[in-house]
Amino acid sequence: MTIPVPPRTRAQESRAAIERIYVIMRHLFIRGYYKPGGASGAALRQALLTLQPEIYGSIADPQKVELNGLVYVIDRLPCGIEMCRFVKLVAAEGYSQSGFETIVPAKRRRNCYRIDQETMLIEITRGRSEIYDILT
Repeated sequence: MTIPVPPRTRAQESRAAIERIYVIMRHLFIRGYYKPGGASGAALRQALLTLQPEIYGSIADPQKVELNGLVYVIDRLPCGIEMCRFVKLVAAEGYSQSGFETIVPAKRRRNCYRIDQETMLIEITRGRSEIYDILT
């Protein structure tokens, strides 16, 4: 005999998505780098689509085109990050005195350094909210 399982409520789905995002963030922070096109990027994307944060508007609805969420995210990213294959999250370890040009996003006070054609370092000083901004 099979026990019927009721469908999950929106609150249950959101809670599970938040837990997945938290686990992914911790994993990526410990690992120290992030590839958006990799397995962790796909898992993060799926969790965010399930969660559907308000700041991204109706990004999960394929019938609607809304750019406010995209503008919100882009304003908080450093210039040139879209050309980098690797983004490394680092502590403030003296990169400001290393000779690399400091890149500060328009709407975030976070130091970023482009160290070569494919790699950008992002200093994490304020915790999870910064990591969330970068990963999303």
